[in-house]
Amino acid sequence: MPMGGQELALESVMNYRLLRRKGVTVRKTIDIMIGTFCLHYQLPLLHDDRDFDPMVKFLGLETIET
Repeated sequence: MPMGGQELALESVMNYRLLRRKGVTVRKTIDIMIGTFCLHYQLPLLHDDRDFDPMVKFLGLETIET
């Protein structure tokens, strides 16, 4: 599945801005893109990166527990 494209890029920006309004700064751009990809396609994410925790809390990102 392609991860790029204008639609996902714009969704990523909107998610980044929403998190910033909540006082959260995602440290790596790729993390917001990965999180947005998973949200867009309703895929759970297996991760070990604290940048995804606010996406779970504020955006409803689903994760897989290890």
